[in-house]
Amino acid sequence: MPGTDPVAAGRSPSGGLSADPSPAPAEPAAPPPPPPAASPRLLDQLLEEARAAGFLGPGPLGIQFRHAEGFVVVCRRLWPDGAAPPVLLDLGSGGGLPGLVVATSWPEASLVLLESNGRRTAFLREAVRRLGLEHRVSVHHDRAEFAGRDPEFRGRVDGVLARSFGRPAVVAECGAPLLKPGGWLIVSEPPRDIPGGPGDAPGRSRWPAEPLRQLGLEPEDLVRVEFDYQTLRQAEACPDRFPRRDGVPAKRPLF
Repeated sequence: MPGTDPVAAGRSPSGGLSADPSPAPAEPAAPPPPPPAASPRLLDQLLEEARAAGFLGPGPLGIQFRHAEGFVVVCRRLWPDGAAPPVLLDLGSGGGLPGLVVATSWPEASLVLLESNGRRTAFLREAVRRLGLEHRVSVHHDRAEFAGRDPEFRGRVDGVLARSFGRPAVVAECGAPLLKPGGWLIVSEPPRDIPGGPGDAPGRSRWPAEPLRQLGLEPEDLVRVEFDYQTLRQAEACPDRFPRRDGVPAKRPLF
């Protein structure tokens, strides 16, 4: 039986070559629509659940919410419109303040909620799922000292947020290793009219420059919105010797 001529097989009845039988490339798919904004009512409900579970303090929830919103104000000043959206890490996220409020109020930002307590971590994961934020908010269960030595996080974030995490030396030593050079540590300060607050003992800083230099940090502005927030810039990469072993930053603070 004679073989088939591969050239003749590709001819049309009129003798010309037929068109390429392979299908035309498909049009690129349209990008998926952005997920809907998280419901403020749902966020309020989740924060009420967090307080009922003991993950938030007993004060009025409205004040705690406004305090968390202050982080958004400070962050937007540090990363104005037009700048690349930052990756932020909420240090000791607890019941989701300020992390969940920042995530729902600032849809361009990505967040990591870092929490060492298992029950709180489970609550945060469920809250992120219910708010539909999984595409840009992750929850990580670990101590801050471990995260600061983990290559996944060390020197990888643009900003670290700290609310009621600990005394300044602990916040600085746990936050600095996570920051990129040029990143920012934003810390809520106690009220000015209580002992140890930023208005107590004028001339004595809660954030002394020389000890902070060990961590590559430089204290910058105390930002006053409705509440007070200290900003510190990661001037250079945090040295490898920090953070120290788990629990040591609190037991033997640098300052």
